[in-house]
Amino acid sequence: MSKNIATNLFNDKISIYVTECLSTNDILTNLLKRNKVVEGDSIETDFQYQGKGQRNNTWISEKESNILLSFLLSPNLKVENQFIIHVLVSISLIKLLNKLNIDARIKWPNDIYVGNNKIAGILIENFIFKKKVQNSVVGIGLNLNQRKFKDFRATSVYLETNIKYEKKEVVDILKNLISFEYNRINKSIIKKIIQYKKSLYGFNEIKKFKIDKDIVKARIIDISVNGDLTLNINKKYKKFSYGSLSLLEE
Repeated sequence: MSKNIATNLFNDKISIYVTECLSTNDILTNLLKRNKVVEGDSIETDFQYQGKGQRNNTWISEKESNILLSFLLSPNLKVENQFIIHVLVSISLIKLLNKLNIDARIKWPNDIYVGNNKIAGILIENFIFKKKVQNSVVGIGLNLNQRKFKDFRATSVYLETNIKYEKKEVVDILKNLISFEYNRINKSIIKKIIQYKKSLYGFNEIKKFKIDKDIVKARIIDISVNGDLTLNINKKYKKFSYGSLSLLEE
């Protein structure tokens, strides 16, 4: 990664567009394994047949309506600091939506919500060597111009603003925001966590969580540098890592 703060991560890099594909993350990962891409290269499509979310969930998106983007980072981060990639991408999406006059929140660890409806999702696949994150394939799905959703609670930029945006315009803004945050990835991680926490969906509110087979009511009271949540459950503080619980829909 360049130490020059003014450098835009995506300038003079390859930006591949395909009309449709199985998954932009899969394409980028395959290219990475063949040493065909470098940091800042990206893949964009209009439709994914096997778009993925975390935990092998499916990302459903209407053809040609939304932003489906993957790009490569080479952060050389210590493994214990890998959550900061989620943080900077999430913050960038929040800033983008704020610029579009949408008040959004981060639903831990990788979704973006407006109210109780999902507007964006993040999938990050890290490649680790010698206890460092050498490469990260970052996938973003942002509901931009879609007007109707089936089978799950979601919204889009259009539904929130009644404005239809050109995808390229929004992608360019998003890439600039990501580049800005990424160039500061090693500066004040604690401050970034605080910024992330301020935008956290359900922070310090009573919410329902599924922990193993139990459903409990709890408050999110903190989040650590490695992404662990601290919950207040019946006046007892307990820490949970990703995958050990899920925040249930309202």
